[in-house]
Amino acid sequence: MTDILGHKKVFDVLEKSATDRQTAQSYLFSGKEGIGKLHVAIEFACMLNCPRYTPTDHLECGICDRIRKGNHPDVRIETPIKGSIKIDRVRYLQSFLKYSPVEAPFRVIIIDDAHLINRAAQNALLKTLEEPPAYSLMILVTSRSSHLLPTVRSRLRKVMFSPLTRSVITKELVRIKNISEEEAQTVAGLSSGSLGRALELHSAGATNLRKSVMDFFNAGSNFGLAPLLELSAQVSVDQRKLFDAIEFGMTWIRDLMTLKLGGPHSSVINTDLIDILRPSAQHYSIEELLRIRDLMSNGLALVDSETNINRNLVSDVMFLRIRQTMSGKSA
Repeated sequence: MTDILGHKKVFDVLEKSATDRQTAQSYLFSGKEGIGKLHVAIEFACMLNCPRYTPTDHLECGICDRIRKGNHPDVRIETPIKGSIKIDRVRYLQSFLKYSPVEAPFRVIIIDDAHLINRAAQNALLKTLEEPPAYSLMILVTSRSSHLLPTVRSRLRKVMFSPLTRSVITKELVRIKNISEEEAQTVAGLSSGSLGRALELHSAGATNLRKSVMDFFNAGSNFGLAPLLELSAQVSVDQRKLFDAIEFGMTWIRDLMTLKLGGPHSSVINTDLIDILRPSAQHYSIEELLRIRDLMSNGLALVDSETNINRNLVSDVMFLRIRQTMSGKSA
């Protein structure tokens, strides 16, 4: 059975349009990174080009197998090279579309991470989007549709993909990584609805990092200076780790806000810490929580800037000011 991981409605609409031959010629598949947009785009190419496509028999189909492996002469899957897609690649794809299909009803181009098409290449792409060959179909897949030119976006049929549910990601983590359901639920809660992000977090040992960060936030002003500097040094060894640490801190803020405002416990991300979060939610005011959030946002912006920043120094200052705020003093 085709594994569509929570996108059944989108999948069903695409399958019906393929079956009825009522497709658009250009699509924009947009949504959070790592939720399966590319997978659905490839399945859509299979639907269009396989004469006997069904969700249950595709594993036995040579046509679909070649499309998925990138070996079909009428389907191209384009990915960025060194972080961008330049005009020469777009011109190559345009030349690919000039010719009639070799085997299949449609020539299909799928451009993954389409937000990385540079401006000149996007402008070159406009001609094909405005006058596509009758037998062609193009799918742009992106997690940042706002990076595409408005003139490009306006010529694409938009298909929005929602984040995956926590239960879907939990089940997949248990299946793929063979971990306990409790650990899978924790990682799934931190993934923001992205299976790709959840797998990345698990591989990076995110549960241990999260524990260190949550120990700091839950201890508040009682967290010692030496452990604070040790934590700061630990999380600032590279940019990705510091981003993750700040993201975990943001989940603490979000959970406390949810509890303070009477939100449902099902909305809490750190469910395993609910008994610790409840008294913390009562202890801090909304103003203090917003101040802590701003300190983390400022730290994130500094580390994400292009300047030659000292991550450890930024992290030290951020954690010290957060601890100061949690002690009831202005940061």
